[in-house]
Parts: sequence; structure tokens; C-alpha cells
Amino acid sequence: MNTFGTLKVKILSKLVEAYALGRKEEIKDTLKLMKENKEFLNLYLFYEEIENKNIDDKNHAELFIEEIIPLLQKHSVGIDKFCKQLDKKIGSVNVLENEVYSNLDILSEVNSLKSIDKKIIARKGLLEHLMKKKSTPDITSTKIIENTVLLHNVLINNFNVLYGNTLNEDEKAQLTEILSISDEDLKSKFTSLQEEVTTKMEKLVIEEKNNELKDKLNLALTESKSMNVTKFNYYKLQQLKKGL
Repeated sequence: MNTFGTLKVKILSKLVEAYALGRKEEIKDTLKLMKENKEFLNLYLFYEEIENKNIDDKNHAELFIEEIIPLLQKHSVGIDKFCKQLDKKIGSVNVLENEVYSNLDILSEVNSLKSIDKKIIARKGLLEHLMKKKSTPDITSTKIIENTVLLHNVLINNFNVLYGNTLNEDEKAQLTEILSISDEDLKSKFTSLQEEVTTKMEKLVIEEKNNELKDKLNLALTESKSMNVTKFNYYKLQQLKKGL
């Protein structure tokens, strides 16, 4: 069976596809099934919370990781049977690895002599993630920010919030384009766009005289350089390029 993190990404991919194709009943059925198991839903939401969590203090971050490991292991064992059933129902889906989820998956495994090395690496990776600044750059227009929030909701899970919303034609076209990109093309296009955007931002940082705006640019630059390859991050880079 797939790991919990992989299963979560598969579910999201299926939900996004269903939303883009207007299959709202499929979305509702999937969400209903997920909600049947409270432990599963709690872990699902926890993975999502960790993805966006920031802890500045290293000692605090290390203590946080120490505390969550036994809880991750307990939840993983408790939902193993349910995950196998859900994984079978979702079926085969090609997805990109989410590094944060992979580290959480490794820490969720039962401790053994053979797992020591990979658990140390996973803890280090999770620590670096938690201490990394995470913020949405505000150097773009209000319209771009609104569109980012809208697409974020589509791509990150809040489908129930979007039932009453209507995408305009441009947003539908952009969503369809992003969803249709293969994993291989996404990696290539993402890397190219990331390099283009960060190079331009580095130049703007050097030229900018206003300290407040320079700080915002530096924050956006740091975030852009550290982005993982995902469809949502690809969209964010597109919007950053338009706003520069």
C-alpha cells in the first residue's frame, strides 16, 4: 500500500480532477468517505497544517518534532486498515513526491535498527522545513492575490467552500492548463520559470532603494527559491512573473 502522504496526494489529485470536470458528486462522495474515519481526517489535516507551519526557534522546533513522532506512529497504526480500503478505492494515480509528507511518513513508521539513518534524515528535513519562512508575497496586484487564493482553495482541498463559487473563463482555462501538465513537463517548466523569476527578482532587489519594498522582495525571493515542484507553486510563479 502507498504511504499516508502518497495517499493524501492521490486523493487531492482525484479531487482536483473531479472539480475541474464538474464532477461534484464524486467530490462529495470522497469527502464523505474521508469523514467517516475521524483519526484519518485528523491526520490528513495535520499533514496539511505541517506543510504551512513555521517555527522560528530551533529548540522549539526540535521539541515539536519530538512530541509529534509518537502521535504520528499511533495514528498511522490506528488507520492502517481504513487507508488500505481508501487507497484501493482511489486507484492508480501518478503523483509527484511531497518531501514534507515523505518525512512525516518515515517518522510515522515503527522504530527499528534498520530505520535509524532514514529517520535522522527525515527529522533533519522536517526541522529545516519548520524553520523556513512561509509567507505569501504581496508585491502583486489585488486581482492576482484574489486569483491565487481562489486557485489555492481548488488545489489544496477546500472544495466544499467552492461549491457556490464560479470560475470565470480565464480562470477555468488556466486551471485546465495547469491540471493537464504531465509530471515530466511540470518539472521542466517549473525549473525554467523558477530560474527566470528569481533572476529577475535578484536584479530588482539590487536596484530597489526603498528598504520596506526591498525587504518584501527579499522575502518573496527566498520563498521562490525554496518552492517545491507542485502545480500550485507553478501557478504562484506565473503570477509573480506577471506582477514583477
